[in-house]
Amino acid sequence: MEERNIFARILLISAISLFFCSPLCAKENGNLLSSKEIHGNIFSSTFISEKEVIIVGESGRIYLSADGGKSWQYIKSGSSEQLFSVCFPDGKNGWITGSSGTILHSADGGRTWIKQSSGIDKHLFGVHFYDSLRGCAVGDWGAIIITTDGGKNWKDIHLSEDIVLYAVRMTKAGGTIVGEFGSIFISNNQGQTWAKGPPVAEQSLFCLAEHGGRMIAAGLEGVIIQSWDGGRSWKRSDSPTKQAIYNVDLRGNSGYAVGDRGTLLRTADGGKSWKSLEVPLGIQLFWFGTVKISPQAASTVGFGAGANGLTFGLKDREITW
Repeated sequence: MEERNIFARILLISAISLFFCSPLCAKENGNLLSSKEIHGNIFSSTFISEKEVIIVGESGRIYLSADGGKSWQYIKSGSSEQLFSVCFPDGKNGWITGSSGTILHSADGGRTWIKQSSGIDKHLFGVHFYDSLRGCAVGDWGAIIITTDGGKNWKDIHLSEDIVLYAVRMTKAGGTIVGEFGSIFISNNQGQTWAKGPPVAEQSLFCLAEHGGRMIAAGLEGVIIQSWDGGRSWKRSDSPTKQAIYNVDLRGNSGYAVGDRGTLLRTADGGKSWKSLEVPLGIQLFWFGTVKISPQAASTVGFGAGANGLTFGLKDREITW
């Protein structure tokens, strides 16, 4: 099944690259790295503040930037697992999820991390916290775990069906999950139970973004769907690409989406329509795994990353570095 093979290929690339990591380990233990010195595939990122960015990826790698991604500090994670998703609901508390049930927690803005026990061994592809206490992580084999105490304890409420869940967004009342075969699950009781929503697309959905009640999900074959009522109803958006989309972010009416073979899209109307942005020739064959918009910048300033440690800055309609 193609949707499962995509993530299988990423995991295989990550495993192979371990054989080549020795020459750069000493460099990563130094202080500051340039963006060109980031190594390994990057799977997820988030802004902690207007300028602070954190990225996570293969083999337990974590990097922290204080200048929007131009220079980086290598952060020890204490893990060699693949790190798939990172979330910071505030400027101090953050969580990372990864392979084999890995969960890491930071209470100091991403500078140090400790392991939390998820209670499961399934790959956890997505994590989101509504605040510093209430969060949810999702993953392989219908895995869903929730916490109401900042991850000290996680409750396993996995689905009965064998389906891969890729992304989750928690809200004050509940949450939304997207996954394999276009599946959408909705909770109205703070994640305690989940009901399957009506199908909108057959393609697997890899990512989910929310801002002000608007939601955007995207995935295989360039599919993009949108909701204007907090995930209760959805409809398809016009997409200019057939490449897989791996991540999307939204702030007001502005948003970015990234994916396979240098796919970079932008919306200026809240996700109703999307346009492809020009990508430099040298990175057009790379896959982009993550994109985020600074939540506090005056204009639409963003950051993206992906294969082989690639990182880039965004402002409005163009890549800035």
